Amino acid sequence: RNTLKNLKHHKDEDFLKGQAVKSQKALWYKILELRFLLQKPFSSSNRLPQESIKASFCESDETVRVAYADLITSSKETLDSILELQEALIAKNPSVTQTINGSERSSKDLEVSNDLDDNLDKEWSQISRMHNSMAAFRDKSINKWQRMTQVTTGAAAIKGKLHAFNQDISHQVAAYMRDPSRMIRQMQLRRSAVKILGSAAEVNNSSNEEETHADGDPELLDDSEFYQQLLKEFFETVDPSSSGPTTLLTNLT
Repeated sequence: RNTLKNLKHHKDEDFLKGQAVKSQKALWYKILELRFLLQKPFSSSNRLPQESIKASFCESDETVRVAYADLITSSKETLDSILELQEALIAKNPSVTQTINGSERSSKDLEVSNDLDDNLDKEWSQISRMHNSMAAFRDKSINKWQRMTQVTTGAAAIKGKLHAFNQDISHQVAAYMRDPSRMIRQMQLRRSAVKILGSAAEVNNSSNEEETHADGDPELLDDSEFYQQLLKEFFETVDPSSSGPTTLLTNLT
């Protein structure tokens, strides 16, 4: 009787775990869909007139001024919705809240957050606080799964740039990203490579300005490398038979 009871208990546990995994995958596909849908407007935003030209457009045409105001409002509302979603997901996950409550933020995190609060607007400060609050849980989680992977596959199977066997993966990533300036420069586009609205006539007459931004314009960012990597991982792990990926693939095509 005890054996049958234990078997039923394990069966119920496996069923609950399966349901949890199914729910997590459905949520993950929805988040991926949101990320993929944001890529086009993000890339297109590089073509928007920069500040000096934008100001002249808005002053000369009331319709343009109103359209810009609507665009800014919509962008902030979208960002607020994403942050609210993130907060709701954190609140529903006891593991995250316990990690947040049980860990102290480093002086460096506090310094960065305070600097943002003083110098940037409300939205960027909120993003920074959210990022810092998740850092401890993120590091703990990826370190846990790294150790499980090492036990399963062995050290010989772990290759690449991040391969220190006795060091947590979070520490390796932190060391790699300690000076992100090179990566940021690689993401910055030159003005000549982007058809910015209202600046076509200035392309041939702005050699000095081009030299100033020889490594790219800080206002023109290209994250296609990260986006392509995300797409690659999605297609490598997707199960075409499930409904979530089917909807997502339809939106991508």
